[in-house]
Amino acid sequence: MNSTQASDPALEDTTIRPTDVCLFFIALCLALFIMSANATTVLAIWRTPGLRTLANTYVCSLACSDLVVGGVCVLLALYMLPPLRVNWFDRSGNLCSLLNGLNIGMTVVSAFSMTLIAFDRYLYIIKPYFYQRNINIQVIGISIALVWIAGLVVAFLPQFIARDGVLCHITDRLPVWYLFHLCTILYLLTCVVNILLYTVILKVACRQRNAVMATVVSVQNTKPGELGKAGGTSSKISKGTMKSIKFFLTVFGCFFCCITPMVVVLALDIYVSVPTALYRLLNVVALLNSAMNFLIYAAMNLQFRQAFLKTSSLARVCESCVCSSRVKGQGGDIRCGGGKGGSCGDGCRERTGWSRGKSEHGTSGASVVSYIDA
Repeated sequence: MNSTQASDPALEDTTIRPTDVCLFFIALCLALFIMSANATTVLAIWRTPGLRTLANTYVCSLACSDLVVGGVCVLLALYMLPPLRVNWFDRSGNLCSLLNGLNIGMTVVSAFSMTLIAFDRYLYIIKPYFYQRNINIQVIGISIALVWIAGLVVAFLPQFIARDGVLCHITDRLPVWYLFHLCTILYLLTCVVNILLYTVILKVACRQRNAVMATVVSVQNTKPGELGKAGGTSSKISKGTMKSIKFFLTVFGCFFCCITPMVVVLALDIYVSVPTALYRLLNVVALLNSAMNFLIYAAMNLQFRQAFLKTSSLARVCESCVCSSRVKGQGGDIRCGGGKGGSCGDGCRERTGWSRGKSEHGTSGASVVSYIDA
C-alpha cells in the first residue's frame, strides 16, 4: 500500500490464496447484485407514475452512480486475483487508474447527490413556498448534470496525474493533493453539510409536529367530527414529512457508515502503512453501500416494494411461489393466467383475493402517494 512496498511488478507474489478466491467471489456476486438491483430501481421509477417525483429524480441519479459502481466491482473482483493484478493492473497504468478513478468519482457523485437530497428536503420543509415557486425538473436536471460533471472529472483525473512505474496501490499511484486535499476533505465537507441540514430539518419538523398537535388539542369550540377530520389531515401531512426525513436520513446514514472507514484508511495510508488485507476488506465494505440503497427503498417504502415486484422477474417468481403456498393452504389448486395474457401470479391473486397493488391499509397502489415527496 505505502511506498515502502516493492514497486516492481516482477517482485509481486502471484500465488492465489483462499482469501483471494473468497474476495474474488464476494466482489463478483456483489457486482451482479448491485447492477441488477439499481437497474431495477431505475426501471421501477421510470415505469411507475407515482414514483416520478422531483425528489425521486435524485434517487434515480444515485441509482445510476451505483450502477457504475457495479461495473467497478467487476474490475475489483479481477484485481483480487494476484496473477491478474500483477499482469493487468500493475503493468497497465490506464486500467489501474480507471479502477481507482471510477471508484472515487462515483463516491463523489453519491456524496453530492446526498447533499442535493438534503438541501431539497431542507427547502421543501423550511421554505415550502420558495420550493413550490422555484424548484422544478429543469433546476433539478441542471443540479444533477453539474454533480455528474464534477464526478466524472474526479473519476478521469487519475488518467493524467497517476505515477508510473509503481504497483497498482491507490496511495502509491495517486498524489497526496488528489487523495487527501481534494477527495478526503471534499467528502468530509459534504458529510458535515448533510449532518447540519438534517439536524435543522429534524428540529423544524418536530417543532411543526408539536405545533400541530397543540393546535388540535387547543381547539375546543370545533365540532367533534370537524376536529377529528382536521386533526387527521394535519397528522397525515406531519407523518408523511417525518417518513420522508427518516427515509433519506437512513440512506445517508448507510452511506456514511460504509464509506467513512475507507476514507479514514486512505488518509492514514498516505502517512502510515496500512495492511493490504484491511484495505481490500474495507474497499468491499465501501462498495457494499451501492447494494444497500435498493434494500432500504424496499424496506421503507411501500410503493417502491410494489414497483420492484412489478419490475423484477425474480420477484414475480417468488410472488408466484408465495401465492401458490397460500392457495394450497386454502385447499385449492393454483391456475395460471388470470385472463388473456395473464400469468401464474395473476391467477393466484384472483384465487386468493390478494393483490400486489394493495397496501396494508387496503389502498390501491395507484392512489398511494410516495412519502418520499410527501
